[in-house]
Amino acid sequence: MRFVRFFFCALTLLFMGTWQAALAAEEVLLPLPFENLAARSEYQWISESFAIMFSDLLDTPGLTVLTPEERVMAYERIGMRRGDLLTRATEIRVTEAAQANLALVGNYDISTDNKSATIAITAWLIDTREGRKKPFNFSGPLADLQTMQGLLAWSILYERDPALPYSQEQFKRRAKLIPPKAYEYFVKGIQTSEPKSRDIFLKRAIKEFNEAESVGHYAQAIFELGWLKYRQKEYAEAARNFKELVKDDPHYQESRFYLGLAANALNQQNDAIEAFDKLATALPMIEVLNNAGALLVAKGDLSRALLHLQRAAAAAQKDAGVRFNYGYALWKNKNYDAAATEFRATIANNPKDGEAQYLLAKCLLATDRKIEAEQIDQEARRNLASYAKWEVAQDKIPSLIRLKNDFNRAAFYKLSRRSSSATNLPPAQARLAMQGLDRAKQLLAEKNDGEALSELQKVLTNDPTLAEAHFLRAQILQRRNDTEGALSAYSAAIYWNPRLGPAHVSLGQIYLTRGDRVRALSHSKLAIEIDPQNREAMMLKRQIEGGR
Repeated sequence: MRFVRFFFCALTLLFMGTWQAALAAEEVLLPLPFENLAARSEYQWISESFAIMFSDLLDTPGLTVLTPEERVMAYERIGMRRGDLLTRATEIRVTEAAQANLALVGNYDISTDNKSATIAITAWLIDTREGRKKPFNFSGPLADLQTMQGLLAWSILYERDPALPYSQEQFKRRAKLIPPKAYEYFVKGIQTSEPKSRDIFLKRAIKEFNEAESVGHYAQAIFELGWLKYRQKEYAEAARNFKELVKDDPHYQESRFYLGLAANALNQQNDAIEAFDKLATALPMIEVLNNAGALLVAKGDLSRALLHLQRAAAAAQKDAGVRFNYGYALWKNKNYDAAATEFRATIANNPKDGEAQYLLAKCLLATDRKIEAEQIDQEARRNLASYAKWEVAQDKIPSLIRLKNDFNRAAFYKLSRRSSSATNLPPAQARLAMQGLDRAKQLLAEKNDGEALSELQKVLTNDPTLAEAHFLRAQILQRRNDTEGALSAYSAAIYWNPRLGPAHVSLGQIYLTRGDRVRALSHSKLAIEIDPQNREAMMLKRQIEGGR
């Protein structure tokens, strides 16, 4: 749900005092579905409501709360299905599979009379590391379910830190920001897998939210409805839903991914490019970088396309689709040697890829390797149904970009949490990272590589997205002749800052010493595109092109 986020910044205070001592490592909580003791189907929706509520309500500095989607991924890791009955043993197994150290489990019972229903809730917070279990009990009118869930959330945080600077009333207000009926319909919509029922419940949730004149919009319900419409290939309606979401909404980044795909399906190329291009900066996942680059190739913006695709190819060496798109962009940019390398990698993955064979043959022909070009061309004739048509009218060859339609949720949760924790570092942690970086630079100036390397490891523990720290670490490893380690560290540096020119130069120099002139040239050109006055990049490019 879209809860008010204003006090999350203030919660960084929890890193001080007792929490700072107790939470040397961030804790991870997995809320599990609560058991319905009443065994009445009309109240089954309440089971999942706890996990949905707490994935937002409890997600505070020092405590990561896993979403229901992450719980399902943990189920899959141990061979469970979503609706399987949880025993105490499987609760622990799922918690461990989710890499959590805390589990929230419980049950509820419903009693009714002619006028109202009452709910009794029993919950346990289980610490799997210490084997402790803390019980919580609440009861009251079913109409007050959200209030009781807010009190349970507050109680869990209070259990961890009695100096919690927020009151029960604040948590109760947050829990009740969504009107009860809208909340009920949303949870029911999430629980059902039948598309028509899901559609009805989600639309009803949004309707109830709007009719209650609530502040803002029901962001989670809007996203889920958009995602449902996207899966049903109702792209226009999906795009309308995704466009309603704003930057601070839950699922905003995921919505940009699907908005880009929906817009592309509607032939709204500019909207698709804008969605992926902006997302690539905030969320540099392989599928995001691939799609942003591929769509820019289709538009003819090769300079920007190559930046995205080179970054994707560096991180996904075995991904044939990414390698093909990168080669396709290089081919269009007339970088035939570099393109040939990418097409060879594509064909190695799929020996019957006629498109890659056709373009590889053209690259080889353009670089005067006629015999090899003829051999590859024969393969293309056998595997490409459009071969004859393309040969007659090469200017009519359609766009060959390959988009990725699947969103890697596991990678998304990992990367977004890493980025969020680094972007929103507590002040003390941010200072430690920058102070450590300054110390590492001083140690490097004193030629004390050993201590500098140790200091940089500490810096990256505090802020794993600090590109400069990865770059300095790479320089030390390179001086120590740890070429593989240096390549990995330089790649990490440009992953977090793709416009770090010196890292591209260093990668180019390493690849040149290995005899990989194609990659060396690619990195030198990228460095020059970033900074046309980069003398090292220009010297490297001349050295490569001069054959030295």
